Amino acid sequence: MKIYPKTSRNFEGLDKLMPYVEKSKGIELQFFDENGIIAEFEIESVIDELIKRVQDIKEVTIHPPLCDYDLELILFKDATILEKQLRLIVKLTQKYGIRINLLYHTQWRFEKHKELTLGKLRELLKIIEGENVIFLLENLYMFDEKECTVFQIAEYLDHPNLKVCFDICHMYCRNNIRKSNIEEYAATYLNPELCKKYIYQVHFSYTVDNDGYILKKTHGRGHRNIEDLKYDFDLMKKYNMTECNYITEVSEDNYDLRVDQLKELEMLHEVANGEK
Repeated sequence: MKIYPKTSRNFEGLDKLMPYVEKSKGIELQFFDENGIIAEFEIESVIDELIKRVQDIKEVTIHPPLCDYDLELILFKDATILEKQLRLIVKLTQKYGIRINLLYHTQWRFEKHKELTLGKLRELLKIIEGENVIFLLENLYMFDEKECTVFQIAEYLDHPNLKVCFDICHMYCRNNIRKSNIEEYAATYLNPELCKKYIYQVHFSYTVDNDGYILKKTHGRGHRNIEDLKYDFDLMKKYNMTECNYITEVSEDNYDLRVDQLKELEMLHEVANGEK
């Protein structure tokens, strides 16, 4: 298990997070809309700059813009956008000798993907076969989703370079929408064997006030205390999420100071190391 911090493509608060980056040799970078909706964004110069700042970095996850950048939107607007991203990432991994992961959300259920996009995705994955690149699909909290779509896609394509980023906050959002017990809901939503086989990365955070989907400030926050964090960590362990990367994806009031993420990192390291 590795624990990686997260910052933006502008490196907000990287100086504060640097001790953890240097310890883990990994990071996730959040990108933003630069050229309008569902458009290309600059990757190469950001990775070049990261290498200058953290010369011994070993792994980077690229997170495209949060809104209106779902897998299906890109594939239907212009699949060459994703194709160029994958080809560029392969070039950068070879140039710097690091692993680079590319993460996409999806709002579609599996049945729709199966009919309309998975043939395209299967072809695009050929670009990264045998390369030090992982294409990640992250679970969201669609209201009409019956099973966890990203697991269904991963199992259907069963490609060694296609894995899942499991976001615990998004599972809590689904549970809170249904007003059910989280452990009972996890038992219906997660399959331990699929988790073990396909989860490569976990987005780890806290969901406040049984919400996460109505008020923005309740979504993806830092855990209040080490007891709450340990509860969520133990829940993830129950479903075989022990040999994957953990990303502290924490919303902040001040992204330059990174106070909440630093606290989350400290507690997660303590719990993961079995000190409490």
